[in-house]
Amino acid sequence: MLELRRRSDPLLILFLVSGFGGLIYEAIWTHYLKLFLGHAAYAQTVVLVVFIGGLALGAWICARLAQRLRNPLRVYALVEVSIGLLSMVFHPLFVAATDWGYASLLPAACDHATSFCVPQWLLAALLLLPQSVLLGTTFPLVSSAMLRMDTTRPGHDVAALYFLNSLGAVFGVLAAAFVLIPALGLPGTMKFVACVNLLLGACAFLLSRDPPTALVIQAVAAPGADAPDAPGAERRLLRILLATAFLTGLSSFMYEIAWIRMLSLVLGASTHSFEIMLASFIMGLALGGAWVRNRIDAVADTVRYLARVQLAMGAAAALTIPVYVGSFDMMAWLLSSVERNSGGFILFSVASTAIALAVMLPATFCAGMTLPLITSRLLRSPSGERSLGLVYAVNTLGSIIGVIIAVHLLLEWIGVRGTLLVGAAVDVGLGLFLILMLRPRGAPVRFPAEVVGAIAALVAITVAFDIDPRRSASGVFRTGKALLGSSDKVVFHRDGKTATVDVVDHGQVRAIRTNGKSDAAIGMGDAAISDEYTMALLAILPLGHQPQARTAAVIGFGSGMSTAVLLASPRLERVDTIEIEPAMVDGARLFRPRVEAAYSDPRSRIVIDDAKSYFARGRQKFDIIVSEPSNPWVSGVASLFTQEFYQRLDAAMNDGAVLAQWIHTYDMDTQTLAAILGAMARTFPDFIVYAVDADVIVIARKGGAPGTFQDEVMAFPAMQPMLKRLRLANGDDIRRRAVGSWASLSSYFGRLGVPANSDYFPIVDHRASKTRFTRERVTDLMELQDAKVPMLEMLDPGAHAPGRTGPRLSGSDWEQRPLWAVQDIMATHAWADAPAPIKPLEVSARLARLWTQHCKREISYAQALPHFLALAEQVTPHLHPDDARQLWAPVTQSTCARALSDEERAWIDLFAASAARDGAAMARIGTRILDRDRVSRNQGSEYAFMASVTGLLCLGENERARALMAAGTQSWLRPGIAKTELAYLYGLATSPPRARCRVA
Repeated sequence: MLELRRRSDPLLILFLVSGFGGLIYEAIWTHYLKLFLGHAAYAQTVVLVVFIGGLALGAWICARLAQRLRNPLRVYALVEVSIGLLSMVFHPLFVAATDWGYASLLPAACDHATSFCVPQWLLAALLLLPQSVLLGTTFPLVSSAMLRMDTTRPGHDVAALYFLNSLGAVFGVLAAAFVLIPALGLPGTMKFVACVNLLLGACAFLLSRDPPTALVIQAVAAPGADAPDAPGAERRLLRILLATAFLTGLSSFMYEIAWIRMLSLVLGASTHSFEIMLASFIMGLALGGAWVRNRIDAVADTVRYLARVQLAMGAAAALTIPVYVGSFDMMAWLLSSVERNSGGFILFSVASTAIALAVMLPATFCAGMTLPLITSRLLRSPSGERSLGLVYAVNTLGSIIGVIIAVHLLLEWIGVRGTLLVGAAVDVGLGLFLILMLRPRGAPVRFPAEVVGAIAALVAITVAFDIDPRRSASGVFRTGKALLGSSDKVVFHRDGKTATVDVVDHGQVRAIRTNGKSDAAIGMGDAAISDEYTMALLAILPLGHQPQARTAAVIGFGSGMSTAVLLASPRLERVDTIEIEPAMVDGARLFRPRVEAAYSDPRSRIVIDDAKSYFARGRQKFDIIVSEPSNPWVSGVASLFTQEFYQRLDAAMNDGAVLAQWIHTYDMDTQTLAAILGAMARTFPDFIVYAVDADVIVIARKGGAPGTFQDEVMAFPAMQPMLKRLRLANGDDIRRRAVGSWASLSSYFGRLGVPANSDYFPIVDHRASKTRFTRERVTDLMELQDAKVPMLEMLDPGAHAPGRTGPRLSGSDWEQRPLWAVQDIMATHAWADAPAPIKPLEVSARLARLWTQHCKREISYAQALPHFLALAEQVTPHLHPDDARQLWAPVTQSTCARALSDEERAWIDLFAASAARDGAAMARIGTRILDRDRVSRNQGSEYAFMASVTGLLCLGENERARALMAAGTQSWLRPGIAKTELAYLYGLATSPPRARCRVA
């Protein structure tokens, strides 16, 4: 139990909790403001300027009023209560203000052609500034109160406050990221921390009933520069130390920006990784404050000690570069050693924290000592209590300038390595300046060993150590490889304002990578690769659903292929492509000539902006919007998959306009996909899901159903080279990729009970980091497409029958039909990684033909039946109904089949009914088979069960279907078989009944 021995000790606990709440506010407000300002570099700067600038302003106000405050602790209590009350109403105020901004302010006051929008930023500042200013007053007020209560150890107490506030901030960052926001959402977390503030205010008010006396700290003359040696020396020292506080704030935030960008290439650019990095940064500050607090009052020469700290900080920051280079190998080893499961994710998070600390801790430890040292020295100067606010204010101002310089100048000019080294040079220069300032006038210039060592370390790192682009582009956090292969070549590398972009040649394949993650790849030879199908169909599908479109917008440039394919439409008059990172556009030029139209077609316009802000400011509406941002586990990207964002897109679409949304199924689980689809359904309740390799494309229409893909887009002359490259012969090749519509899929995904992804309840953002690590994959849609019974085609109006596979064959060619059909299925299958096996089907086809022609002489019916079942399960669902009927006609019409008993004949008739998509026959024959044998649990009984339930649902007989399913697990189904298909059927069975039967 904590023993409080001094009257001022309770304030330490209060300020620990205050730091906890303060960083939660920073995390939440950053989430909120980015929803309005977007995630472009300018917007990120505004968030920091508003928040940190408010802190600086609050501290400066306290510095001005410090001597006149009779009871700073009571003022602090009022500040905490005010923060809590404002936070209670922040969410509704934010929603109302931003809704007005989107509806009125941005369209009227902001230029659609640029991301620079001052009125938008001013509105954001007004929302955040009052609370930020109030937060900025807390440290000076608590410090004043504590020092007035006990002046025996001023340096120790100030350092202890820095330490505890920073320690609380670490807990706040982690609690917000991993507990509060996932559990309570942004509004709930805001109310939680508001209650914390109100409680802090009440406690502080109780402690303030006995006001402390005015602060009087005896000036202590220490050797060297601490001792005033001439009139005005203390004023000169004040200016020097305030300048030091400013510059060390500037360099520290240069470090933070550079480290976060660097470590994103090792840990991944997810929200959780960012919070781990931020917590590690603050932890270093806390530990530095903790270490110095018991030494600070015994330091003989504070300024000389500060100079040594600055030198050590600059050298330690430079030395992080070789440590960082080694962190790629550490991450590769980690990923090769842990299981990709929930327990492994915990180890991954802990190890990520260790890597971040290894890189950041030495320099941030030094940084944590600087402000306590500066404040402690100035408390003994004539500025006294006023220095508490001044030091905090100028340090915060330096942080703002550091962010602006790093993001908008240095990152693009000299990259992350150069930015880090500039910050290190600032600190080493500060240390050198303070050492020179301490020497007696007229004394020769001599450099102590620490100066020589710091400069030598800085020069050595600058000259000898670089960051190999083959490491930074490796995507080690996903691939587990610390270095690209020896045959891979980085042909483009640039540190942009928001991301590091690389273009890598992998032989005949060229890929563009953002922060180490591949965002697009194109085969530069004759053969197309899977990414090209996805990018091309993102343009072809919406054009097929809206062939008369005149205007289009694309979210995310990627390789530029989707934009280039859209421009193949002769009817489009304008295509706007919105990309947040300029380096992405420059890197994608290396995909020419494949994407030439995106750059040279006069109808193409590339806009560097955040998508949300762009559509909010725009006055133009579009006939097609293609959304293909990066993966939603990337920090900030999940906000482009929320119900609020789809509402914004709806407002930017003409009546009847089409939205094409890309969603990946790798590194994602079913719950996350359900949250995204649920968010879309809030605005577009009737959409179609298409399967494209390992991704899906959702097609939605404003104001109605998407309709059917029209073949006329396949006739556009400029489209022919791409269609030939992708071997897309006709519209059937595209229509067959339709998995189904939300009308039926909603009952399947709805059973999971996952809320729709929202800006204010960011489910996807907080799930995606884990599913990326565990390598989850959504296989549900693939399993439904590969179901043994054509249930999607029969039960979902959005699903399409497979196209015709070729010319009609005579009965004598029956043996070749399944073989040829399966080969065609493999060539054009929507899920390329799940081809049907050919060899077993070849055996089944030959043996089935043998029985059909010779009855029992060569093979018995009992021996032939499993082979008929294999053809029914693996071939029939993937054939057009006409082709499927032709496949089974020789069997049903054969002499051998007519000679069967009714019980034996039922199986052949069931296979034929399924081939014809005859729901009534499937239900009648299937239930008759099941009624005869209620104890079998084998492949045949499971097929009959699936066919029966599908037929009943097709007829709208949901009650009978539910009764059959209730008996199924006890009578006909083996445990764990066809879970996805059963869940889909059960979802439909528990939905309102309606006749669904149709024959394509």
